[in-house]
Amino acid sequence: MWPKRKILILAPHGTEEGPGLQSLLGAFQIETILRQVSVEDPLDLKDLTIPGVDDEDEGLPDYGPTEIVYWPEFEVNNSYRQWGEKQGLLQEPVFNLLHKLWEQEVILPVSEDEQEEGRPLLWKFLAGAGYEPSLLWFDKEGRWVAERRRGLHWVVSANWLKGLIKDSSVGRPFRNWLSEGAWVINDDSVDFYANRSKFRFIGNLPRYPKSEAEESIYRSILLALQLGVSWREVKQNIRWNVNGVERNQGTNRTEYFVEDAEHVEDRWYS
Repeated sequence: MWPKRKILILAPHGTEEGPGLQSLLGAFQIETILRQVSVEDPLDLKDLTIPGVDDEDEGLPDYGPTEIVYWPEFEVNNSYRQWGEKQGLLQEPVFNLLHKLWEQEVILPVSEDEQEEGRPLLWKFLAGAGYEPSLLWFDKEGRWVAERRRGLHWVVSANWLKGLIKDSSVGRPFRNWLSEGAWVINDDSVDFYANRSKFRFIGNLPRYPKSEAEESIYRSILLALQLGVSWREVKQNIRWNVNGVERNQGTNRTEYFVEDAEHVEDRWYS
């Protein structure tokens, strides 16, 4: 019987992205071993192969890693990669792994400023609208958490992703329902437009109370709208709107883009 898939992750000393990658692969039911080393470090086989039984029910012995995924620093062969060649292990850079893992997914990087109550605001919008998005984020203790759901969208930490792929992109593009969308900040409110130049007004919200994160929060709201989340669904997931006043009453402005969630499957696969 073939051994279970197990990836040896070669990451540089001190890198913060390694544990996040481990958590992501765990969500795909892939076992991992994280080894943070330098290119010059000698081979250390400790914990790479564990004598005995890996799965007591199936009686499968643990043969160690079945493949190696490495950071760009390890493009030049080092002791671990040379050992992997002798073992006949598949080896590939982390960039390639992410491309294959997320080839059919929509990857949505968000910053730490774009979160409410410990979760990215964009993830809350998508979850509330029935998209069943997946998540790669961190809990209150700073530990990585990966949750894989049925939808195509992955909301991930922008800093983590940039640390792995720099300015490249992964995943499939999404259909932008509001390519000309924009927001305008007023004294105590923010207006959202489907197309500002054509005065296609979406709606109005009270300003986000934390000024340092304001632009990031509005970016998440606009992205949710561009992904097909309706304005009604956005407003239902705004927590700082409890004491908000409908500023459109008594004016000639009406909310332009209010869509019912009738065809959420179309938005999933667009």
